[in-house]
Amino acid sequence: MVDLSFEMQALVDQLEPIARPGGKGRVLMFLGASKRAGTSTIAREFARAAAERSRRGVWLFDLDFARNSHARALAGPDAQVFDASFGRNAFWRAEPHGARARLVAKACADHLYVTEFQRARSGVERLEFGSAREYWKAVRGSIDLAVIDAPAASRATLPVAADADGVILVADEGSWNERSIAARRDAIERRGGVVAGIVCNRSRDVSRRAA
Repeated sequence: MVDLSFEMQALVDQLEPIARPGGKGRVLMFLGASKRAGTSTIAREFARAAAERSRRGVWLFDLDFARNSHARALAGPDAQVFDASFGRNAFWRAEPHGARARLVAKACADHLYVTEFQRARSGVERLEFGSAREYWKAVRGSIDLAVIDAPAASRATLPVAADADGVILVADEGSWNERSIAARRDAIERRGGVVAGIVCNRSRDVSRRAA
């Protein structure tokens, strides 16, 4: 396993004041600009680095509700579970209406929590993401930083991206495509989102990792 702690601490520093601990919380999304860009790895290691400075906690939101890969990797079977509704309408909706599902957060390290989507064995046929400004406002009031992992650069995640304080696009050095990255940036900005930077994953040139 590659140790990304140095790079992630540097990225936390570069993203001040977006990722600063204390005071008003922040919401930051990592969004894949290409397939297999390593977005989940970057988001997870960034959340870990930020949690080391946190007092109120860093929550890693995994938008891959089907796999819950972060919860499976980071949270043990006896992890403490918290309600992730924050008393507001959620940024996701399960269909058909009334299908039994909920989002929880599991404690996995000091000041680090990871979300897990829980559903009944049957009932949820489709999931939709949407804008939920009041939800994310409540998140900011409760924790230091929300790190959203959106590995698939799809239209479904754009409403959530628009509610974030900043979006970091993640692209792989081996499949770097300026046109594709520009298209992702334009799509986010058309929805009212802010692209705060681009991470070039697996790059030998450190200066290109966060631009």
